[in-house]
Amino acid sequence: MQNAAASLRELHRLVTDDGFALSMLAVVGFVTILTFGFGATPEVVAPLLILGIATALAERKLHAKK
Repeated sequence: MQNAAASLRELHRLVTDDGFALSMLAVVGFVTILTFGFGATPEVVAPLLILGIATALAERKLHAKK
């Protein structure tokens, strides 16, 4: 039970961090432009969103080490 509580605290801290929020905003903005502006298919949009989330998580990890 303590592991679950610690995991939830880590998740909360990750999501409330400004760097993570800005990275996700940039990704969502780019994918929105790609989707509506150029008529991209879901096969292109979904991997870009996943890549953006992975990038934001990696950024968070790298900045946490400093």
